[in-house]
Amino acid sequence: MQYIIHSIAEYLECLKDLSANMVNCGSIDKSRLYFRGEPQDYGKTAGQPGIARGTWLEGNKESDLFRECERRLSHEFAGCKSTFEKLVLMQHYFIPTRLLDVTLDPLIGLFFALYNDPKSKRSDNCDAVVLVYEVPKDSIRNYHSDVVSVISNIAVYHYENDALSVKDMPYSDDEWAREKFNENDSIKHLIHEIRAEKPYFSGWIKKDNMESIFCVHPLLDNPRIRSQQGAFLLFGINGDKHKIATLESNKGPEIRMTKICIPQSAKLRLREELNLLGRTIDTIYPDWDGVSDFFARFYDKSPEEYYQS
Repeated sequence: MQYIIHSIAEYLECLKDLSANMVNCGSIDKSRLYFRGEPQDYGKTAGQPGIARGTWLEGNKESDLFRECERRLSHEFAGCKSTFEKLVLMQHYFIPTRLLDVTLDPLIGLFFALYNDPKSKRSDNCDAVVLVYEVPKDSIRNYHSDVVSVISNIAVYHYENDALSVKDMPYSDDEWAREKFNENDSIKHLIHEIRAEKPYFSGWIKKDNMESIFCVHPLLDNPRIRSQQGAFLLFGINGDKHKIATLESNKGPEIRMTKICIPQSAKLRLREELNLLGRTIDTIYPDWDGVSDFFARFYDKSPEEYYQS
């Protein structure tokens, strides 16, 4: 299903329809909606985490990237207590990770679909899109969850030339199969990485969790995350470490994604309506970057000049 909107009123009608047609009947106890704005419709690659773009998943590039960031910016990582927190910090500075930014606020999602970043050379003459994810409660975790540690530490996994492949590893819910899976050298090494942040970790990993996608609620210790009601989709593997999990390959509960398309001709009107609702860059980015962008765009300018600058 795909929607097209030209105003905030139409956007709200789409959200009502989406909520009414949720698999779990719109019950917040069973599933929740998360939103992500993208400045254009990237087709099949829409909603992909940064690490899945380009060649970052080849060889040991992902773990090398993580360790080099950690080595070169050790003072930045000093306050992080987990690999997930380090990935969030990397994501904040636009380093490719297994995380995908989403928000609980539909207007924030719409804002980012329409935002014309002055630092970007991207053309504004294209349609935009809001991706709406229906995430079952069983796929929602807090930052401290063990399964979050398992998937996050896939990013740092580097064990000789091992691709951390689970494709040919037998697994079922019986105790013998679970023990056999966790006795594999690759899994033992992953557990070793996890215990670097959680010495108490039981050493028990479920194969399906490694090949799943989870929505993670982070610590609200960053002004941007707080103001944006931010969360993250955390992507596991698809067979091995060199392939990212997808909505189609996800071994966990089904996460459904719907696109709400915004024609280029409707952008100005929607931006003006967001401005009336107080969704301006200085409230989305409550820091010097956001405030300076707001001043540079807004003062002594008409709305048309403001949004085209």
